[in-house]
Amino acid sequence: MALSNIEKHYNKHPEDLRLQRRHGMVEFETTMHHLRRFLHPNSFLLDIGAGTGRYTSALMAEGYRVKAVELVRRNIEVFLKREPTADVVQGDARDMPFLTDHQADVTLLLGPLYHLIGDEEKLKALHEARRVTKPGGLIFVAYLMNEYSILSYCFDDERIGRLMEQGFVDETFHVRTPEGELYDYVRLEDIDRLNQEAQLERVTIFSPDGAADYMRTRLNQMSEGTFARFIDYQKCISERPDLIGAGSHVVDVVRVP
Repeated sequence: MALSNIEKHYNKHPEDLRLQRRHGMVEFETTMHHLRRFLHPNSFLLDIGAGTGRYTSALMAEGYRVKAVELVRRNIEVFLKREPTADVVQGDARDMPFLTDHQADVTLLLGPLYHLIGDEEKLKALHEARRVTKPGGLIFVAYLMNEYSILSYCFDDERIGRLMEQGFVDETFHVRTPEGELYDYVRLEDIDRLNQEAQLERVTIFSPDGAADYMRTRLNQMSEGTFARFIDYQKCISERPDLIGAGSHVVDVVRVP
C-alpha cells in the first residue's frame, strides 16, 4: 500500500463528500443501523482508517467514546476542522504500536482493507484489529466486492478481454490485483478464508449499499420520501444471503475469541 497513491486519491476524491451523496448515504445509514444493534451505552470504539471522521462524528454525537486512526493527513485536517474535539492520530492499520492491547469494545475497519493488496497485507490489519479489541468484542470489517468491479469497470469500454489477457482477471472472472494498485476486490469465499486464518468468528455479514452504486442516477432522481424508503429497504434486505455479494461493499462483523 503506497501512501502517496492513497493521498493522491483522497486529495482528488474527498471521502467526506462521497458519504453525503445519495449512494454514500445509503451505505452510511445502513452501516450505522447495524452498529447501533451491537453498541451499549458504555462502548468504547476504535475507528481505524477513519477517513474524514463521518462515522466517528456520528458516534460521538450519540454519546459514544471513540478514538480514530487515519493514514492520510488531509483527511485528518478535514476531520478536525469539523470535529475539533475528536481524538484522532495518524497511523497505519497494519501497525499501531501507540494503541494498547484489548482496549476497544468495537473496532471499525471500514476502509483500510480496500487498499491492502492480497491476503498477507489484509491479515496484518486484521491481526492488529484483533489485538486492540477486547476478547468477546466485535470488529466491523469492510471489503470491496469482486462482482462490482467486474460489472461496473471491467466490462465497460471493452476492457474485459485485455484485462484477462494481461492476467488482471482470471478465468473465473476474479480480479487479481497487482502490487501498487489502489484497490483490491474479494468474494465471500475470500473473506471466509481470511477469517479462518485470523481466527475470527462471524456474527453477521451485511451489504451496506446493495444496488445503490449501480443506481446513482435513479437515486438522485427520487423524491425525499422515496429515497427514505430506499434506505429502509436496504436496511431490511442487507443481510439477505442471496444479495450480499452483489453490491459494491460488504461489512463483515466478527467476534474476537
